Amino acid sequence: MSKIMPPNVRKLVIGLLTTPWAIGCFSLMALQQMIESSATFWLVKVTTSITSGENYFPYLLTFLGSLLLAYIPNCIGLILKTSWKQEAQRSFINAFVAANRDNIGEWSNKGLKEEKLSILTSEGPNTLHTFIDYTWDVYTYSLSVFFNIMALSIVVEPLFAVTYAVSLVCVIFVMKMRRRTQLQLTQKALIARVDLSQSLLAAWDNVLLGNEYNFTLWNERTGQRLKRCLQRNVDLERFDQILAISVSLITSIPSLLVVVYFMIKYQGDMVRLTSFVVILPLLFQILSYTYQTLSLGFRWAMHRSKLTTIYRTIQPTETAPTHMEKKIKWPKIMAASSTAVSDDHVSLAVPRPMESCDDLLKQTSRNGRLTLRGENGSGKSTALMLVKNALAKRAFILPTHNHLSFSSETNKYSTGESLRNRLMEILEKVEADVLLLDEWDANLDSDNRERLSALIDELSSKKCVIEVRHR
Repeated sequence: MSKIMPPNVRKLVIGLLTTPWAIGCFSLMALQQMIESSATFWLVKVTTSITSGENYFPYLLTFLGSLLLAYIPNCIGLILKTSWKQEAQRSFINAFVAANRDNIGEWSNKGLKEEKLSILTSEGPNTLHTFIDYTWDVYTYSLSVFFNIMALSIVVEPLFAVTYAVSLVCVIFVMKMRRRTQLQLTQKALIARVDLSQSLLAAWDNVLLGNEYNFTLWNERTGQRLKRCLQRNVDLERFDQILAISVSLITSIPSLLVVVYFMIKYQGDMVRLTSFVVILPLLFQILSYTYQTLSLGFRWAMHRSKLTTIYRTIQPTETAPTHMEKKIKWPKIMAASSTAVSDDHVSLAVPRPMESCDDLLKQTSRNGRLTLRGENGSGKSTALMLVKNALAKRAFILPTHNHLSFSSETNKYSTGESLRNRLMEILEKVEADVLLLDEWDANLDSDNRERLSALIDELSSKKCVIEVRHR
């Protein structure tokens, strides 16, 4: 995968981080961490006042208040994060629609369909939600570390800020050195998960229908993909954790040396030593957060790579109409037209072979019914798609098997009743001039075929109907 994201993908990723919900979360987290880190300052004041015998009560109240108030922006931020996730999924759906609307050239590509639907319904939302959780965590940990290190440097020892800055420079260098390896492992892990999702999408037919041959093949393939998915994700996690340990050592050792230096330097100053010992657990908490922050920061490339991958996957492929044209064997497709002359008379033409898509498009200039027949594999269904691609909104296509949305509750009816309801809805509500029907008579008995054929005749008096007949 290229390191440079295409402009449209970059815009979508940046947009994900600059929505009102994201900005609201970032603002509230900044406020929460500022309040929380101020507790360090007030705790030192409490300790110093107690040690020196001064009135510590005002500082104690302020310290407790800073601990309690920090929960309010955090809770509001969590509510905003939920809205952020849902809006991100809405944006991803819109991006899928914008990229694939009217892209009929990909409709019959089963492998591409499974891949894109897997991204749209599973991997995509999971990646977006994980990215938002990741952004929330890395932003929160980063602010916590920054504000607390600043507080320690101001009220205890300025060397903490210096050593911490040096440690960060060393860590960034190490992260850049290992970035390429992490990207490669991330891509392999993501590909393995997508392959496994595609295999699981086929579970319904292979498991429930009871065909031993198909089940065996599916079970073996799924087992192989599960094993590959496990191995690649374990490899990625192992790499991340080894590097995280290295990062932790790089940041911890300099700070611990500053602790030793401070204890030796002020060994005779009980007030300073007492204040330092009180906040010493906070220092180790900061180092723990540093480990989390740098570990998360190192995974930025991984999460960006995942986002790039899901957005790339939903982009259209370069499937031109000429590619569909090559699949069609025009001389083997016979067309017979029928035109309503009066209410009780229909004019039938002698079947003739089609010569090209242009030949078929000429038939769409007038109302009537054109029936296409031909041997399997001659490209009859593809011919309908070419017509739809050429006419765009002027045409309405109804494939044999589809999940098109209709107002009628088609799942409550038989195949014939469902198709009749759909055709009636098309007759009443669809304004397209051309109706394309792909093997509508498949799986219908003779009575249903006759009734629906009469309805199609009625449709052909108002529209041009091009149908592919199964029988």
